[in-house]
Amino acid sequence: MSITIFEETRQILETRFFAGAPYDFEVFLEGRTFKQPTGKDWVALSIEDAGSALKSFGNKNDRKTSGTMRFKISTQHGNGTKRVRAIADKINDVMSFTSGGNGIAGAGTLYVMAGAVRKVSDDDSGYLNYIIDFSYDYYTS
Repeated sequence: MSITIFEETRQILETRFFAGAPYDFEVFLEGRTFKQPTGKDWVALSIEDAGSALKSFGNKNDRKTSGTMRFKISTQHGNGTKRVRAIADKINDVMSFTSGGNGIAGAGTLYVMAGAVRKVSDDDSGYLNYIIDFSYDYYTS
């Protein structure tokens, strides 16, 4: 059983996302100071771990961690939703309906569900903002 399950989960999710690069938008990670780009599309990734529970399947004990991965998509106001949806589609292609540990040694198995998109604001400092959320379950033995 892993004692660093939150860090493993973060590593796997970020590794999977950046394996889909190159992107034609800038990417920022949670918890890091960044200056919002001017005149460019950008995405901010945050991970919300919901905690874990010990699950027993027959003679095997597994730990299941569940959470949500959130991508805030910001595109220049006036471009319409076509660009937002193109970015959301690219993120969804990389992140959803996949499983595994992304080649990280000793990692458990991560299952990511399909993304759900919603609008946050029409005009926030010149940007149209949407969010795409992915629920995930991470299993370790």
